[in-house]
Amino acid sequence: MPGAPSIPPSATADEVALRERVRDPDFWLEVACWGVVIFSCLQILLFSFGRDQSIYAVVGEGILSGQVPYRDLWDFKPPGIFLIYAAAQGLLGKSMLSPRLLEVAGLVALVFAFRHLGEVFLEQRRAGVLAGALAALLHAELEFWHTAQPETFGAYLIVAALVVSTRDTSRRGRWGAWIGMGLLFGCAFVLKPPLGGGAFVCAAYLARREIRRGESRWWAMLPFVVGGAASLVPIGLCALWFVVSGGWGALRWTLFEFAPGYTQLGWYGATALGAYYYGLQEAFTRFSALALFGFIAAITMRPLHSREREGIFLMLGIIAVNVAGIAMQHKYFAYHYAATIPPLAFVAGIGLYKLFMRSLAVGPGGILGFVTFVVVTTAMRDGVRDLPQGFWYRCGVRMRYLFGTAGAVSSREELDRELYRVGDFSLDADLQVARYIRGNTASGTPVFVWGFEPAIYWLSERPPATRYIYNVPQRAQWERERARRELLADLAARPPAIIAVQNGDIFPKVTGDWLDSRSAVWRFPELSALLDAEYRYAVDVSGFDMYERLEPNRRTNAK
Repeated sequence: MPGAPSIPPSATADEVALRERVRDPDFWLEVACWGVVIFSCLQILLFSFGRDQSIYAVVGEGILSGQVPYRDLWDFKPPGIFLIYAAAQGLLGKSMLSPRLLEVAGLVALVFAFRHLGEVFLEQRRAGVLAGALAALLHAELEFWHTAQPETFGAYLIVAALVVSTRDTSRRGRWGAWIGMGLLFGCAFVLKPPLGGGAFVCAAYLARREIRRGESRWWAMLPFVVGGAASLVPIGLCALWFVVSGGWGALRWTLFEFAPGYTQLGWYGATALGAYYYGLQEAFTRFSALALFGFIAAITMRPLHSREREGIFLMLGIIAVNVAGIAMQHKYFAYHYAATIPPLAFVAGIGLYKLFMRSLAVGPGGILGFVTFVVVTTAMRDGVRDLPQGFWYRCGVRMRYLFGTAGAVSSREELDRELYRVGDFSLDADLQVARYIRGNTASGTPVFVWGFEPAIYWLSERPPATRYIYNVPQRAQWERERARRELLADLAARPPAIIAVQNGDIFPKVTGDWLDSRSAVWRFPELSALLDAEYRYAVDVSGFDMYERLEPNRRTNAK
């Protein structure tokens, strides 16, 4: 080729392969994609906990000490996420980094899975790597508040199930694929029940493939039967754990009586079709202009391979089921889409790879145009818009801190104070309250936070005096009488040395009203009477009213 550097006749086969690879534009595309993946993983490893992550960490730590979710430590998420946080802390130690390491490991595995799927549907592994890089970046853009959620880990299980479902195996080996697919979706169900619905999509895909291989329709039903039976195994094992441990009654009340009331909060005046349309609109347009344009390119440009549309329709089926689950909740929090973004990113990655190949045909100008397009569309939208700073500004703060460059914050505490706050939540405030509690109580002394900040228990290393590690059940407009009775019984059995009352935590989408915890305590007569009779106001710490328990003789005098 004119202008190409010559290869000496004495060059070894490895040297020839290396030189050919360096001249291959696809090679540099893959290098850039892995750079994006590494950058995204670094961001995630520097994420601290938000409110939900704190809940999971407290319950996960409790599991390691023999406590049972719902019965001993209460939240209304399905149990799978507590098991993941328990595993993270059990394997890697108690730190905010532990679940992030699992999250990053899953994200890297997802990129390799997409690489495999790119080979299956396009015979282009690098198209899969491009899709994986897009998925990694979009996940990092969800920021600390919306990552390390049930949907995050559910996405990894779904993609693993897609890999298992698309393997080309012998007739006997297909049974293993069906069982593996079912087990993975059963685990996804334990994390978030709607995520298990993707099993029907994969089973339908596998059934169609059996028919195309010439198998009978009865044989083609086996993926549904075998996969469905396998999916019940992790669900059944989880249920058995709660039955044996004595936590089934608490689980049943939480997930089948309390949680439906929470779901109904957003449904007043809404319709099912309207909710589903809104969920689809959010999935395709809310998070990334680059993903949207990539998706359009994927479905409008000529296929690269005869199986490309097969792969696209499989991903669209998963997206459709996931969005139906989001619409059922009718909350549309950004993290609800964490399991939907990866399959969307895979389709978008196919489109972006097509555009890349088209730009190569144009020449250097085309490549420059492609790079400009990617940069501009990436900057068009932030993944989430509920944080005080934009994603790229926050990335700059984190990278300066990581590399110690000029203008960097000097400590992790300063980084947490600068970045890890949103709305009424401030990780720094939780740290200040935890310090106060540690300085004024002995180790092992129970304390009680009347608010929505379970991180205080985890940071102060003091046990909660009650199973209710936050007060939504007592403030909600449904099922609160039982929750209040149980809370008062817990406090009577284990009187807390300190009660912290939070100010400003108003979230009507969760509690159903516009009261904060300070206002709500005075509408809970028994709790306010307990504060008046047995506690004294001590100090305000970062927006928390701290009440210390009176000595018995002072309690008598106060009465």
